[in-house]
Amino acid sequence: MLLLSVPFYDFPSSPLLIIGAIGIFVALAVFFLTYQKYFNSPFNKEIQIKKKTLLNEQKELNERLDKIEQELKNL
Repeated sequence: MLLLSVPFYDFPSSPLLIIGAIGIFVALAVFFLTYQKYFNSPFNKEIQIKKKTLLNEQKELNERLDKIEQELKNL
């Protein structure tokens, strides 16, 4: 029986590679946090517009519901 050796990668311990890997992780963390903070921000115009639209729709639906309730009472 022939025994095959499984190759594996020996991670080099170069300081430049370690610093580069840390830099990539820091950049990803900063991107994630700023993305999350921006979209949860009260100054985000998209959220303000969406909120106004939803409030207007809620108002219209409540008015329609009141109108339907009045019609049902009149029956």
